Amino acid sequence: MMFSSQQTRVEKWLDGGLVRLGRSRLYWQVFMLMCLCILLVLPLFYSVPKYQWQTPWNNSQLFSEWLLWAIWYPGTLLSVLFVGRLWCGILCPLGAMSEWFSHLGAHIPVPRFVKHPMTAAMSFILITVWAQTLDVRDDLHTALVLFSVMFALAIGCGLLFGSEHKQGRRVWCRHLCPIGSILGVFSRLGVTNLVSKQRRMVVKDEYHQRIEAVAEGYRDNGLCPTSIDLGSKKTSRHCIKCARCVNPDSQGGLKVQLRLLGSEVINIERHAPCFSELWFIWLAPGLAVAGFVWSSTPLYVSFRQALGHFAMSRQWYGLFQSGPAWLMNQNSALNQHYLWLDFISISGFMIGCALFLALPLLMCSWLASGLFRKRSDSLLMRMSIFGYQFAPMAMLCIVLGLGSTLFASLKTLLGSGVIVLEVGLLAIALLFNLVNGWLWLQKQSLPLGAQVVTSLLFFIGCILLSVATLWSIFPSLLFH
Repeated sequence: MMFSSQQTRVEKWLDGGLVRLGRSRLYWQVFMLMCLCILLVLPLFYSVPKYQWQTPWNNSQLFSEWLLWAIWYPGTLLSVLFVGRLWCGILCPLGAMSEWFSHLGAHIPVPRFVKHPMTAAMSFILITVWAQTLDVRDDLHTALVLFSVMFALAIGCGLLFGSEHKQGRRVWCRHLCPIGSILGVFSRLGVTNLVSKQRRMVVKDEYHQRIEAVAEGYRDNGLCPTSIDLGSKKTSRHCIKCARCVNPDSQGGLKVQLRLLGSEVINIERHAPCFSELWFIWLAPGLAVAGFVWSSTPLYVSFRQALGHFAMSRQWYGLFQSGPAWLMNQNSALNQHYLWLDFISISGFMIGCALFLALPLLMCSWLASGLFRKRSDSLLMRMSIFGYQFAPMAMLCIVLGLGSTLFASLKTLLGSGVIVLEVGLLAIALLFNLVNGWLWLQKQSLPLGAQVVTSLLFFIGCILLSVATLWSIFPSLLFH
């Protein structure tokens, strides 16, 4: 009881803090927009890094790259464990610009293909692969190209799918933003959520209980800028913590809820599981790890050489010509000129690695779904309930892969000790994932034989993700 009262006081304090942040979000968004413009544009007027002795501390372009890819990107990913998608609602200049322009928009109804859950997954895959062919982590010019296109798309969404009432609208944040989409998936693991203050009547009928657990309403012209029907809100994935729905002095609306880390995934049946979200959990780890290791693993070198020999034997000489600078890196100052062969090799290698890891995870989820046949849920729902349990390990793969610049910078401070740090993070994530999976399994009320088989399939998936993570730590060791 004492713990419960303390938790209630903390939640009320967080309510007030979130409301204060929400009132000042315009200032934060303008500030972050100015910071991003300075980071992307101002250093381009200074010297280009060409020498080994140049570091983020004596070269402005390297400093901007370090802030973007070593601090901002991994920091944003990790922040969802503590504050959910607070970045999206309070700080993100992309979402803010989209919302601002939505007040001037054409009020076109959002097409069904934009609303489709797979659209977000495809956006993440395309932007991640494109970022690698542009080499945005090592070239500030191409980073500017990438962010300029994303800003144009965000503003375009606001202008096309504008709001018909005084509240802004964020179609970009809900359906198309590659960063927001991945943050939304892993916000399910976080310790904070917004829930209704009003207790809903419990539906005793088992069929309607399942329907209510799966369904989360979509409302275009409601209070929520990401179109959540607040009365049926069950998940944290689309909530950007903008605080519009929070009023500590009101009996209605939403409030901050503290919960155990990973509890939404453990009880995923009650939190609107979405099969399309699993493509993030299955595909994103392999994509992120391959995006980091392709430049240093012998496997990529062999793949590129084989593709080059094949193209030469077919006299496809066009593959050995340079491509457009907006699609692949062409930097004369760095003496870096990607060929079409490089573009196809990098894209093919990343997508191939993503599928190579995703298919076994898909197969494990499909086999496990057969053990839930006594449930009247659909096949996709049963696969989802199992597939979500790989989320913690999947998130670690993404942090180590797409946040590799952070660990590269730590290497200058820790030396070989950074490997100990990465392996330690792997051990912690694996242990956390196994504990979460065990807690989830205890809630399923399966026969002993089904529990053993489910545990085995779950363990196989965790081992596959662990091997992918080890590959990001030792890129030249595996497949040597």
